[in-house]
Amino acid sequence: AQVRAFTDLEPLVPAKRWAGLRTFVADRTPVLGPDPLVDGWAWCAGVGGFGIMTAPAVGRSVVSLVDSGRLPEDVVAEGGVAAALRPERLEGRA
Repeated sequence: AQVRAFTDLEPLVPAKRWAGLRTFVADRTPVLGPDPLVDGWAWCAGVGGFGIMTAPAVGRSVVSLVDSGRLPEDVVAEGGVAAALRPERLEGRA
């Protein structure tokens, strides 16, 4: 309504609304970091339900795990444990 009040534009209305894919892992913990079996592949999955507020820390954590194998210091200070996030924890699970 506000767009029409100030312009001649007719706003488009999406037929369907979708916020994005929400992925989950059996242990409900994100999977972050390099894949132990596929060189050059890194995971950032299983973050469904954690909310958009975690996105900056998750993004920095993935980069840090790929670059150094460690989590950022501030994430560790808040209780983050790299081994609990790495993909290798899921090896052998279907």
